[in-house]
Amino acid sequence: SAQAMSALLIRQNDLARLTRRSRAPVEAALRHTPLPAMPYRELSERETAEVAERVERTIRDENLRRSGENDPTVWIRGWGEIAAGLKQTGISRETLRPQYFHDEPLCRLFGRYIRPLDRMFEYNLGLALRSIIFDEFLGGSPMIAEFGAGTGINILLLSELFPKASLVAADWAPVCVDIYTQMAWETGKAISGEVFNMLTADGWAPNERNCAFLTVHAMEQLETRWQPFCDFIFERQPPICVHIEPLFEHYDEQSPFDDRARRYHLKRGYLRGFLPHVLAQCRAGKGELLASRRVELGHLLRREHPRHHHRVIHPRHVHAGMRRIHWRHRLTAVAEPALHEMDLVVLAHDDPGRQRLDDRAGP
Repeated sequence: SAQAMSALLIRQNDLARLTRRSRAPVEAALRHTPLPAMPYRELSERETAEVAERVERTIRDENLRRSGENDPTVWIRGWGEIAAGLKQTGISRETLRPQYFHDEPLCRLFGRYIRPLDRMFEYNLGLALRSIIFDEFLGGSPMIAEFGAGTGINILLLSELFPKASLVAADWAPVCVDIYTQMAWETGKAISGEVFNMLTADGWAPNERNCAFLTVHAMEQLETRWQPFCDFIFERQPPICVHIEPLFEHYDEQSPFDDRARRYHLKRGYLRGFLPHVLAQCRAGKGELLASRRVELGHLLRREHPRHHHRVIHPRHVHAGMRRIHWRHRLTAVAEPALHEMDLVVLAHDDPGRQRLDDRAGP
């Protein structure tokens, strides 16, 4: 129909709706980054049915790589390609785009399938949403460490939002340290790179008690093997921890739209069980649950990194519902399950003596 084919644009009001924030903080978070044009169109009923059938065929017929294996080989190869290219192109939002953003012509927005009219639609929208989330929960943190930092795109966002913060990017692929070192040199920001295995919680650990933790589309790869990293978080007691990860428990099995995402999530072996564990810790008096939000943005399908087409966020971060959890640890996890949206979980350790840094970029 003509209505289905008409072009629409993502505006700041949409970002406010997606993040459940008012217009003012959305504008503040994006004040130094002009919002790129993000056009899209609705699908007709026939197109929507065809997309649903495509998803069903993928779940039923395709042999997809599962998460949870303690083998960084494919990540070393993929992130190594990014690192090699950066030596010629330099650091930017575009050059740090992971290969799994491969210009999929369809995605999920506000509970339905849509067709982006720009190849960077999902990537740019995910970055905008993450900037808003980071500004809300990580503003004032003097030190922020991202685990499973990959290409370092989130570290670049953080360096733009909080230029005075010390940033640590940790990944289990040693080649990523080259990316982070180049980023520090090009931006002049306090950025360091470390090696850390989230499956075993081996590697770098902060000595500072004021270091906030962040993961974005990294815990999704742990499947049910998240306990070592979860224990690491509790032992270190970061003042705040933000995760953009798929939360299996947020799927609504009664919704065909969600149920397709749920079954794809199971087939890929993405993160399961983490949220119930967090809730159990809260019930045991070790934390306090503050809020939960769905952001209602997600990729149609995510493929694994071995073929340089992987995942979601976003995903997400991106990656669209958010669940915010405050404890005596303050853990924020944002989840962006495959075929689903983003979720945010916040865990905090309230430390009255902790200094906050007013490090947001100036007006």
